[in-house]
Amino acid sequence: MEQNVKVLLIYFRFLMREFISPLNYLMAFFIGITINYFQGLFIFGSVVPFLVPIIVQSISKASVKFNNRDMNLLVKLPIERKNPAFVMNSKGQIIAHEGNTKTLFLKNNINTFFDIFEEQKVLTIKELIANTCSVKHQTTEEWYSRRFNKWFAIHLKAESYSNNVLVWLDDITLRKNLIYKLSKVRNFMTQRMTDISEQVKLQDSYDRLARFVLESGYRGVFITDKDEKGDLSGNVYKLQNDKLIKSTEIVIGKDSEAPIWDSRRESRLVSDYRGNYEDPDEFERKYKFDKRVLDFIDLKIDNFINYHKSNISFIVFNKEDAISHFDKTFIEAIVSSAFTINYLVKKIHNQ
Repeated sequence: MEQNVKVLLIYFRFLMREFISPLNYLMAFFIGITINYFQGLFIFGSVVPFLVPIIVQSISKASVKFNNRDMNLLVKLPIERKNPAFVMNSKGQIIAHEGNTKTLFLKNNINTFFDIFEEQKVLTIKELIANTCSVKHQTTEEWYSRRFNKWFAIHLKAESYSNNVLVWLDDITLRKNLIYKLSKVRNFMTQRMTDISEQVKLQDSYDRLARFVLESGYRGVFITDKDEKGDLSGNVYKLQNDKLIKSTEIVIGKDSEAPIWDSRRESRLVSDYRGNYEDPDEFERKYKFDKRVLDFIDLKIDNFINYHKSNISFIVFNKEDAISHFDKTFIEAIVSSAFTINYLVKKIHNQ
């Protein structure tokens, strides 16, 4: 019963909007004049021809809009989405766009598909559009846009009767960056495996890992091993004028509330940033970073990622831009690499 009342109230709101619509009254006015004229009456001779169209139009339009209310909401999706969605013709000229896409294109003076992907060869773009219109009817590509400094997955769907093309772009920059970073991790691991004996001799495997992490966009990293007492001991690293700076050994007791322990406490990767809190000070109250770590980094910590594998724990600080789930995957790969290298170094050292 309550649900039926809610539905009835929704329909009533649609109906009221139609009853106060000036367009309906304007149409009813012309219909009423026409009916009175052809009936041989004075144009305002009868009020019925004016009232009936208002009632009929209001009820019919309200019914249609009520029945299609969910579909109308769905149609707004291309307008609201952050990534561009638009219609272009077979020549690549943008002929329809609304909402965020329109704002973005006006701001960047985008008028054609070629303006978005300037670095692609014109012939390649024209061939893509032609194939979509005449052969495949639906195509997906991945291209880089220098204009926006982003990678996009490009989805094109052509209307066979008009050769107009619906285009929607998905920003895949983070995924592309992760693939690139993971390839760097793989290359880094390959290089470290070839000079494992040198690392045993110099005992600098963590130093090399720290530099690699810092050069990947972080301002600090704390790398620790779990010692015989169950505490975490290690060093904090930062880059200063491209030089790797290493702290003295810092021991974080097993009873400490320092975030370096969070991954072990919760048995998962832990990450957070100051922007998650209405009161920025709440971030500092929640995460009690060790004073020695803070003094060495000499920066206010705004974000971090903490992960561990076996005896090794990493916590990285202050990524230059927002942390995404791709960054977390990257840190997981780094920690796994550190575990592998550390295991091999100890194996060789104990031989």
